[in-house]
Amino acid sequence: MIIRKGQIFDLKSVINIEKNAYDKPYWNESMLKRLFNKDSNEIIWITEIKQQIVGFLIEQRCDDEINLLNLAIDKSFQNRGIGGEMVSCFLSIIPNNSCVFLEVKKNNFIARKIYSNLNFKDIDIRKNYYNDGSDAFIMQYKKYL
Repeated sequence: MIIRKGQIFDLKSVINIEKNAYDKPYWNESMLKRLFNKDSNEIIWITEIKQQIVGFLIEQRCDDEINLLNLAIDKSFQNRGIGGEMVSCFLSIIPNNSCVFLEVKKNNFIARKIYSNLNFKDIDIRKNYYNDGSDAFIMQYKKYL
């Protein structure tokens, strides 16, 4: 598995993964296309296995604070530990003394367990965060020297 910064030629694969990974995808083509702008503080990271794009992660960075905005694994590759491995790899390449934040659906027990196993901590709740009215846990990871 490799993780690399996304390039504009990855857009079609990213759109397909977003559409098949979520029942109601949030990110549309124009939003995803914007991520490939070099002036953006948002970066898309691509995960490949044997030169096939199997997932992506979107980060937003401001100084030493990073927000994970989205993580998606192609449905045909889910439940193989790829998401956890992708986040672990991502955490290994961020700068020391960084904080990473993310929101995860309160009833997404699989994702919450993955993040907890990677040393993310629950720090707060966002009420009615998702379109279906469900709450989100805000989780934080701190990377020290």
